[in-house]
Amino acid sequence: MSEIKERLAHVMDRIHEAEKRSPYGQKVTLVAVTKFHPLEDMEEAIGLGVSQVGENRVQEMGEKFKALTLPVVWNLQGHLQKNKVKKAVAMADLIQSGDSLDILREIDRRAGEIGKVQDVLLEFNISGEESKHGMAPDSLDDVCREASLLPHIRVKGLMCMAPAYEDVEKTRPVFRKAHGMWEDMKKKFPEGQISILSMGMTHDFEIAIEEGANMVRIGTAIFGERHYH
Repeated sequence: MSEIKERLAHVMDRIHEAEKRSPYGQKVTLVAVTKFHPLEDMEEAIGLGVSQVGENRVQEMGEKFKALTLPVVWNLQGHLQKNKVKKAVAMADLIQSGDSLDILREIDRRAGEIGKVQDVLLEFNISGEESKHGMAPDSLDDVCREASLLPHIRVKGLMCMAPAYEDVEKTRPVFRKAHGMWEDMKKKFPEGQISILSMGMTHDFEIAIEEGANMVRIGTAIFGERHYH
């Protein structure tokens, strides 16, 4: 058994166990984060049943997007610069990092140019860390109001990141607040549109699931340590 196969099986077991502990009874979607990992690793994971992959950088996504022949759902989850939006919209099925009204407007404009309605998540900086991207939680009402008027984006839910606490139990309040905001968002968009709560990564995904996440973004636990270049 390859290392990726072994690690992926272990991650899926942990996801299923966390689902059982969650009071929300949700089914969890895995996004395998392939940033800084080679195309072969991505192909192996897809061959093992992974249906969604996540990239952080538009340039790296573009290289893999051109080279990959297997069907997969593409998530862009890294901070998006305005000058990269046109390329991102041409490739991404879901842009998870809708982290400002400015970027949402640009996504709407670029999607309109190619006749696309782009699925996005609203990213909120719930922990208030200066190093993190995302909108202020108290802007939720205003952001939802404006985003709902943009014809070429479809808001599908919320994304957040918790601080990298050594004691992962400390992430619970962040994830709990995000879940409350996500429930609130459901009242601001057409019924059934708000369906994705993306939170939790390698070090904290089990807590995130227990607090209501139905999408987790996992890289290191599947592919091993990244080789930054």
